[in-house]
Amino acid sequence: MKIKLILLLVLTGFLLGLGIVFIKPDTGGTSKEVTTTEVKEDYKTFTYVITKVDGNEYQGQSTDGKTKIQFNSENIKHPLKEKLKVKDKIVAYVESENHINGIIKIEKIENEK
Repeated sequence: MKIKLILLLVLTGFLLGLGIVFIKPDTGGTSKEVTTTEVKEDYKTFTYVITKVDGNEYQGQSTDGKTKIQFNSENIKHPLKEKLKVKDKIVAYVESENHINGIIKIEKIENEK
């Protein structure tokens, strides 16, 4: 009978110890604070001149005339800050691996005077 009582007390103490460890977080300085940081995406930039505007649909041609761009302002990850017009010069930020559907942001380049 004594052995059963001792075993019951030991197991109860062990269970109580586990409960304290799992319920109360460690404040002994060994825990690390997790902070969220902004993850920078890898991207490439291309310069274009807008050649056609149809509502939210835009078309443009690269400054060297070799490539073209077509995008909808609603489908880019960061919204346009201002409406674009024909002959506006822009910089397109695109994902490194996905140039076609990976437009991250479009920025208008101010004309130098």
